[in-house]
Amino acid sequence: MSGTDWHLKGEWFDVCSCSMPCPCTFAQAPTDGACLFTLVWQIHEGHFGNVRLDGLGVVALGEFAGNMWVNDPDATMAVMFYVDAKGTPAQRHALEELFRGNVGGWPGTFGSLISEVRGVEYAPIHFDAAPDLAYWRATVSDRVDVGAVALTGPTADPGRRVQLINAPGAEVGPGQVATWGVVNADRAEGFDFSRAYRGGSSKHFPFDWRPDA
Repeated sequence: MSGTDWHLKGEWFDVCSCSMPCPCTFAQAPTDGACLFTLVWQIHEGHFGNVRLDGLGVVALGEFAGNMWVNDPDATMAVMFYVDAKGTPAQRHALEELFRGNVGGWPGTFGSLISEVRGVEYAPIHFDAAPDLAYWRATVSDRVDVGAVALTGPTADPGRRVQLINAPGAEVGPGQVATWGVVNADRAEGFDFSRAYRGGSSKHFPFDWRPDA
């Protein structure tokens, strides 16, 4: 499977329990030493071999402790995945291979940080983001409803987003631009935690992945 040609291009966001701004983006440990999170990937264009993946999504719920960016031997991450039920069996299998980190590229790098996968479930995923990134949101059936509105403030130019280039700790890999948001929807069921993080940190990244990049 590791020799399969693949490509994924789309957008990603998180909502998490960290204070604004999320320390991960700066390759630091989470605000309280541990983080609860929901991660959302929406694929706009993609394939795994001859299996098309356009329009499908993946959502991860989880928690981690320690600093995942500095080879901390005590860092741990546990997750569960929702894989888009709109996909065919072949598409679902491809998404699992990719997001478990089994086929290299950036998902393989990120997947190597996961110490425990507590389950994979199939459910319809709906993704929505404003073209100007005024908001981003995702739902998973009746289990997950998460999202954010773009960060702003009294001195911010209302016509420009608050963004960071060259992020030291980008969950989608190097070279992408982070757009900052504030969590305004935080319901996520399926993992063994329940904690509100409305008002916490969110960020949006595009991604463009291949096996060798």
